[in-house]
This record gives sequence, structure tokens and C-alpha cells, in this order.
Amino acid sequence: MLAPDSRALLLDALRPPAGFSLDRAVATTFTLDLETALTVPLAFAGFRLEEQPDPIEVMQSLRGMSERLDIFCQAGAIGASRWPSDLLALLEDVVHPVRRPRRGHIFHPKTWVLRFRDEAQEPAYRLLVLSRNLTADRSWDTILWLDGTRAGRINHGNAPLVRFVRALRGLAVTPLSPGRHAVLTELAEELRRVEWELPNGVREVRFHPIGLRYSRRFPVDEHFRGYRKLVISPFVRRGAIRRIFRKRAGQKAVLVSRGGELHALPKDALDHVDVFELDPTASLAGDDADGETNQSFLTQLHAKLFVVERAKRAHLFVGSANATDAGLSQNVEFLCELVGAAKTLGVDALVGEDAPLRAMLTPYEPSTGPPDNGNGADSRALDDLLLDIAGGVRFHTAIAKRTEGWIARITSDAAPRRIPDGACVTIAPYNRPDESYSLSKEDPVDFELPPRELADITAFLRLTASRRVKGTLLERSTVVCSRLEGAPADRLRQILARQIDTPEKFLRLLALLIGFASGIGADVSATGNGSASWSGGAGQGVLELLARALAESPESIDHLDEIIEHLRRSPHASNVLPQGWDDVWLPVLEARRAMRGNAS
Repeated sequence: MLAPDSRALLLDALRPPAGFSLDRAVATTFTLDLETALTVPLAFAGFRLEEQPDPIEVMQSLRGMSERLDIFCQAGAIGASRWPSDLLALLEDVVHPVRRPRRGHIFHPKTWVLRFRDEAQEPAYRLLVLSRNLTADRSWDTILWLDGTRAGRINHGNAPLVRFVRALRGLAVTPLSPGRHAVLTELAEELRRVEWELPNGVREVRFHPIGLRYSRRFPVDEHFRGYRKLVISPFVRRGAIRRIFRKRAGQKAVLVSRGGELHALPKDALDHVDVFELDPTASLAGDDADGETNQSFLTQLHAKLFVVERAKRAHLFVGSANATDAGLSQNVEFLCELVGAAKTLGVDALVGEDAPLRAMLTPYEPSTGPPDNGNGADSRALDDLLLDIAGGVRFHTAIAKRTEGWIARITSDAAPRRIPDGACVTIAPYNRPDESYSLSKEDPVDFELPPRELADITAFLRLTASRRVKGTLLERSTVVCSRLEGAPADRLRQILARQIDTPEKFLRLLALLIGFASGIGADVSATGNGSASWSGGAGQGVLELLARALAESPESIDHLDEIIEHLRRSPHASNVLPQGWDDVWLPVLEARRAMRGNAS
């Protein structure tokens, strides 16, 4: 268990079982990086790319993946570094910011619930319980992967998991659409009858949602009662540590955390506890694409894990909660408890002298001097301000067509009244941060953006809070998701088409659509003068592949025609469509028109 040299990538964990495809995915995370989140629908489309005989269907599946995915995250905790891509439009209905469960606390679970279906529409289920957020952060984390199948009877042990998934519907700042609400309810009900495949050495699995409204508090004293204990947590607080490690004769207690966190604890909080931190030189050994061994260094500890031994059994809790009072009582969190033999799941099995993880730890040596907080308290105050505004105010982006272009009007349903004196808060389109508008705590937001192309309009807004402290300007930003209103049906198609603004990009799109998925490696390239080179492995070229798509999935040709016609209307069409394209495309298009005529 928890071999640190056993690497699991999230995208691998999301990969459907052989013969299955994604039917529904629900994820929760505290922080969310939009660029990382965008890889999820792209990855699911890519899985189809590897397995589907009809490659043009991949683009259709990409457009549909956003309808099968819901991501719940803490409002005010969405990354706001750089605008990654216009393709973020795929996430506008996917990302659901969640309000804070109570003042000063956060929505912090990190779970994935997935439903797959095979060709006969039989379902399979997967539950991922993680310690990592949906970001590109390179930290030491844990992931628990449970596969399940539908059983004929109700599995009463799943009741807490069902309650957690059902609760998500009512937490979002902006209510879910009726369709998404209904599907989430359906998935939660199905989980009542799922039986999980248990990992080796595990006899029982239990689920513990924390911090849900109208639910019993997580009984720390009850669950963490035992004679041997291990806590791995990047963040620790005195109260929680004392509750978990109650002083008891003969008790063995081990704590693994970050040095800075340990340094901030009172000295007596660590009495009778063996304390470790991650060795800064620890690395993962792996093989690169050429089979050569390489070292991968991760930045810091982010895993959360609790082990308690009692009655010759070990209870291992893994998930999102830190060893803090907030993590174990006030935040919304999710833990999964695995019960098994101590020799498999116990303290020695994880951090004993011969355990692989122990070799990556070093005893904690207390440093001298007071903790260096710098401007930490002032920066956290700005973060809290963003959390309050993003979770307490609903934003809207209404768009309308004018002669000079598309106009977007940004409004809010309430004034951001929590802005303190001395703080400045602005909001702007995420893709154009210079077009900012200052917020007033007295009035709701209401401003209009200059005209622009339809594809330049986004529902994602950048919210920035700043204030000057002792001559230093402190600034924090987050992304908020507004509700987009008035967008025409072809907006996403225009955004997709705009990704193709050179012959090279156009041909790479074709390679994606009709080459790689075929399994024969069609080679589509463009020369510097804009002329096209068309060839395919095993003598099969683009025309042949299009002809096969025409025969097996003619509606996919219709979708491709929409993209091409939009490109033709573009003023840059002559610079995008490669020379010789019509010689390949028009016969296929004519055949498709004849098919529709015969069908009528």
C-alpha cells in the first residue's frame, strides 16, 4: 500500500475500461486550474480517438463531452494566471463554483464519480478519492481508485456517498440547469446499488463526507481511537493534533507534515510524537519515452492520510481533510476509510523502517526563531475577500448583435457589500484583463464591453482584489463564472473554427479527425508555400478515409461541412484552406448531398 514509486496519473485513472466509454463524470475540487480542467473533455475525446473506427466522430464527441461532465469547485479558488484558450467555452456549463459552507471555511473535497457504458449500455462505475486538486501542481499526493458494478440489492454502506453526491446540487452559486440536476440525481440514486472491488488486503470500505449541512459532525474521538496512529498532512493545527494524538501510555504516534507548519505549532503539541517531513531530495524514478530511467522531482507534501490501529486491525482514512479543526469539522471534505489487517494497512506497513515511504522521509529538526509570516495575514484577507464575493454574488454576461459587432453587458444580482475600506476590487473579461471595471460595495455591477467578434466573448471573468500595506501593493485574482445569456447556437462552432487559421492548423485538424483514430497513421502535411501533401499509411489517403466516414457515419460529414463553410466565410479563407482541398472535399460533399436526396 502507498508505495511511493507507484505513480498514478489522473488521466490514466479517468480512462474508461476496455469496451466502455464515458457516460457521466462528476468531480469536486477546492482549487481549479481552467487549463488543467480543459484537458479532461479533451482527454475523454482522445480516448475515443484511440478506440473509435470513425475518427470524424471524435470532434462530435468533443462537443458532447462537456454535456457529460460536471466540476464543482470553491467559488473564488479558480486559477487566474493566463488565458489558456478560446476552447474554455467547452467548460462554461461544466464548472459549478460552490459557495462557502459557512463563514471562514471552504468547500474542499477532491473526488471523481464516473459512470461508463459498454455497447449494450450496461454501466460500470468508478470512484476516485484524491488528496490533489484539479490543477497542474506537482506535489506528493494520494489517489484511491475503486471500480464498481451494479448489484441487484441496495448497498447500505454507500449511503454516505449517495448523500454527498446528492448534496452537490444545492451548493452551487448558480443553480444547475434542469437537465444537469436530473442527471446528477439519477447518478446518486444508482450509487445505492453499486458494489466496489476492494483493494488487496482491504476487508471493508466506508465513506465519510464532512461538513454537509444538516449532517452529523465527523466524530474524531470515535474514529481516531486506537493504540497506534499515523497522520500525514501538509497542514496541521494544534487543536486537531491534540485531539488525534491524545497522550496515552504505550501509544505510538507518527506525524508527517511540512517543516513550516510544524515550526508554527507549540512545542508541547509534538510531545511523545515521532515527527518527520519529506526529504527535499526525494524523487520518483521513471522511464522516459525511449525507455531511459529518469528522475522526477515533486515540489512538496500534499497527501492527507490518517491511520489508526485498534483491535488488531488498521483503519486507513484517505481523502481531502487536513489535520486541522476546520478540515475535520467545518469544511466540506470527503474521506474514504479502508479497513484491513494491521500488517497491510498499519503504521509500520506505511512508515516502518522497511517501508518504501520511510526512505523518503527525514526526521523533523525544529528551527529557531519565530515563524516568518511576512504579509501572509494581509494576503489571506484578500483571498477571503475573493471567496466571499465569488460565492455571494451571481454574475451575468448578456450578449447581443449590433452593427459594429457583438456587445457584452456584465451585470450582477447584488452589490459586493463585503469590500473593506482601503481595498480595491475590479472585474474584467478573463481574456481581456485590461478592460476592467471597479466594483462598488454600494451598487450591483453593470457595465458594457466594447464591440468584438462572437468568438471573443467569454463567460469567464477575472476578479482582482488589491490593497496597499506598508507601501507594498498586495494583489490577488480569481476567475468567476458568469451565466452567459443570448449566445447564438453556432458560437462554439465559430470558436472551434477559429482555432484553424493557417493551412498547417487546418491539416493538423484533419490529421486529428481522420488520421490518428484510424490506427493507420494518416500523414497530412502542408508545405511552406501552402500546397497540400496528402498521403496515408497502407495506401489509404484522406479521400479514402473521408469516403469511409461517409459510408459509416454520414452525419459526421455534415458537422465537418459546417466548420469548413464557416472558414470559407472568413476573410482569411484563402490563407487557411490548403491548395487542392476542394479536389478532395467536393466529391465527398456531393455524395453526401445525394444521400440526403435519396433519403427524402
